[in-house]
Amino acid sequence: MNELERCSSATLKKMGLQSLLVTRGKDGMALFERDGKKVTHIPVHGSDQAVDVTGAGDTVLAAFTLALVAGGSALEAAQIANIAGGLVVMKRGTAVVTRGELLSAIRTEASGGAS
Repeated sequence: MNELERCSSATLKKMGLQSLLVTRGKDGMALFERDGKKVTHIPVHGSDQAVDVTGAGDTVLAAFTLALVAGGSALEAAQIANIAGGLVVMKRGTAVVTRGELLSAIRTEASGGAS
């Protein structure tokens, strides 16, 4: 078990969380789930050459939370958040991801298209 896994596992337990999503910059994200006692590594969506990371964490947090509240699983929410974060870092400055952009990217991802 590596340092990230040890720390995340301890955080899950200490805080009584169901899941913990850790953003890892150009290395994507890691989703830790208590029930399955597993980690899912999610590769970065799109290019790993971000234009501007301003607001990326806020975008990921908002998309993850919205997907959970809408009834998605932690993994589904993390995948949506990963896509949203990947889209926003390709824009300059503080930017938003529109509903249309997110839906289009999700559809492309779901159909096995390039990210």
